[in-house]
Amino acid sequence: MSLERVLAEVLPELQREDGVQAIFLTGSVARGEADEFSDLDLSVLVESDDLVHNTVSYRNGVLLSVERSTAAHRARAFTEPEAALWNLVSLQTGRALHDPHGIYADLQARARAVRWAGLAAHADARAAELLADNAEELHKVMGGLSAGDGAKVAYACLGLTLALGKVALLSAGTPLPSENVFLDRARDAWADAKWASAYGVLAGLEGGNVWARGHAALSAYFRAVVSIRWTDGPERELAHGAAARAAAVRTLAGAPRT
Repeated sequence: MSLERVLAEVLPELQREDGVQAIFLTGSVARGEADEFSDLDLSVLVESDDLVHNTVSYRNGVLLSVERSTAAHRARAFTEPEAALWNLVSLQTGRALHDPHGIYADLQARARAVRWAGLAAHADARAAELLADNAEELHKVMGGLSAGDGAKVAYACLGLTLALGKVALLSAGTPLPSENVFLDRARDAWADAKWASAYGVLAGLEGGNVWARGHAALSAYFRAVVSIRWTDGPERELAHGAAARAAAVRTLAGAPRT
């Protein structure tokens, strides 16, 4: 069954649910980028928090993803940088399917009026927090490289791929139209060839075994620390200390193993 036919079948069912205020289409279908493996993403605005829940199911061969949230929760994207990173574009580009009281129309208008400059200070603070919080993951990479423990390196690189990617996107002010482009947009967030190269290897976008990914993690962390805007404080001291340690380890270790 086509996406359009599934949508026509599901929409009346959602409208009959308790507390539904509005329904809008997001994701690749709303953007006109769907392929045969795309899911159908529907966002439902509900009256209260006790109605908030998500469901994922197959409907006649189509993967249907329904997110139910309050308008207030969605409005966090206007003031909280990390929420904006993931949700702002979907609010700006979503397609209203059921909006009898104009609640989604109001959210969309507010979303389209948001300028990242208004979020920049909070975004910088969150980027700094993420770098400091992930000093432990960086040490796991260094420990794994030193001990020849590839599993330890690989596991720490998973966390650093996501965390450093968010740091770059927050610092550059790059909201995402889809999680599918997270890695590409993070790699290209800064005009820094060393960052792009290191993050590309860390994230698996470019060739490299686990040892190369570990060394790339050390380099990417260092590049992130020198790229974001800092204020003085314990997070700056911690992240800069971790970056200095990583730089020393990379110098002593030499080229990554093959």
